[in-house]
Amino acid sequence: MTDPAEMIAWLDRRIASAMAWLDDHGKGSKRPRPQHEIETKEYDIARFEEIKAAYVKALAKREQAA
Repeated sequence: MTDPAEMIAWLDRRIASAMAWLDDHGKGSKRPRPQHEIETKEYDIARFEEIKAAYVKALAKREQAA
């Protein structure tokens, strides 16, 4: 199994990467991308944050049980 800290760090990097993309290519940028690409990145960020929250919660539960 992947180390929990490594998994959370990976999720943080994916979220940061998608947010950087939005900063560079989102609605308020100088060269915005098509709306469907922006929506896809926003969806990705929301899912990664949801997965991270669930992972952190499960990890806390696991540590509490130990």
